[in-house]
Amino acid sequence: MEQISAQDLRDAHGVRIIDIRKKPDDRQIPHSERRDGEALAAHPPFSKDERVVLYCGSGNSCSRIATELRERGYDTIALTGGYAAWREAGYETESIGSS
Repeated sequence: MEQISAQDLRDAHGVRIIDIRKKPDDRQIPHSERRDGEALAAHPPFSKDERVVLYCGSGNSCSRIATELRERGYDTIALTGGYAAWREAGYETESIGSS
């Protein structure tokens, strides 16, 4: 399973970041977009050429969905530890919907 650390995601360029948390608080990783994880898995809103990072609350759901999509030819990876790892690292967040 391919994953990316919070630090590597913070420094990454040219990736699409998608928040699939079922019950998000009012904050998100900057420039990320909200999507339902199961709907995203069924009908990905991106092409197979696009590099996509998924994150959930703890890293479990996003790892499962990223792996499923990768097996279908999509360039998806999961944020190790999910949003919790991002917050623990003290990285910037923004209000949901402000991207």
